[in-house]
Amino acid sequence: MTAKLHYYPATGRGHAIRLALSAANIPFEDAYPEGGFPPSAEVKEGWQKIGGNTTTNVPMLVLADGKVFSQSSAVLRAVGRMGGLMPKTDDELYMVDKLIADAEDLRSAAYKSFVPWGATPEMADAFINKVLPLHLGNLERQLKNSTSDYFVGDSLTVADISVYDVCTNFGANRVPGALNEFPALKAWVDKVESNEGIKKYLASDSYAGLMKFGPETLGK
Repeated sequence: MTAKLHYYPATGRGHAIRLALSAANIPFEDAYPEGGFPPSAEVKEGWQKIGGNTTTNVPMLVLADGKVFSQSSAVLRAVGRMGGLMPKTDDELYMVDKLIADAEDLRSAAYKSFVPWGATPEMADAFINKVLPLHLGNLERQLKNSTSDYFVGDSLTVADISVYDVCTNFGANRVPGALNEFPALKAWVDKVESNEGIKKYLASDSYAGLMKFGPETLGK
């Protein structure tokens, strides 16, 4: 049995987990809900039986041995520990936690700017002109302070994967050219995409079939 990631056929909050699994060379398959989005009451009930949470269970990872992980950042860290994508020292572990939180700050702000989901054009423009550059600048600053080509330590970690996801999936893919003013981040994105597992996943049919966020989410 292969690990299963329960989530929608979209990038969203499941994408960083897929990237981490791929970078860690942990085989997995996507388990999409019948009927798509929004999920039916029956689908939610099924997720609850698997994950146990009475609130939200997806993204949810079920390993081949039946062990279940839920809550996106917790799943990401679990995959990081399983796949060698977590550092060892307390200081580096703190930086991973901080950067995942920094990425989540931008991700949460990005979700508030989706015009198809109720954001006004003014909210979308504020995201493009103020919110996104502010967060990208903060991430660029931290990358420049690193002593290597990665955010933490001298190899890829889940901090890189979480920040990569938010910079691309929620940032540059929605606002083309957004990284042009942040050359360190732009070069680092290429570095992350050169990871063999991530490169293979991004070229896969599984990734090609996902719904992705583009300029239309900002009404552009």
